[in-house]
Amino acid sequence: MATIKGVYEVLKQKQNNGEDIGMFGESFIEMYEKDQEPSTTKEVHVTFVKNKKEGGPDGKNN
Repeated sequence: MATIKGVYEVLKQKQNNGEDIGMFGESFIEMYEKDQEPSTTKEVHVTFVKNKKEGGPDGKNN
């Protein structure tokens, strides 16, 4: 069973040797190399807390 990296390496070698790897091979190489770039997005969790006015001693707002 071939790995994705193994297929990439074979296709890249064929491309470097000047063999025609077709549109699928070129797309595969492009997507593999794009996937190896560091991610520029981050997952962020945000919680919104609404400020409440403090009430007086009887619990009502002054």
